[in-house]
Amino acid sequence: MINIPTELLRTLITVVDLRSFTKAAHLLGVTQPAVSAQIKRLQTLLDCEIFDKSAPGVILTNAGDVVVSYARRMLSINDQIVDLSAPRL
Repeated sequence: MINIPTELLRTLITVVDLRSFTKAAHLLGVTQPAVSAQIKRLQTLLDCEIFDKSAPGVILTNAGDVVVSYARRMLSINDQIVDLSAPRL
């Protein structure tokens, strides 16, 4: 059984939303090579290509579209669980 670290999914969603590895790195407070390494690790865990390397910019493969859809759902559920322990004001 493979567990996918949520930080890899957050990095993926940030890259997709900003359409840039460099902008995602800046927003996440890491280097662009760190973002690339996280995406590579995610692709290795999933054994699939997420981005179309033959196209310019940030273009998802068909598998990438599916991964992003599931990643958004997983992160939403994760955030809801974390909100359960947040102090109520």
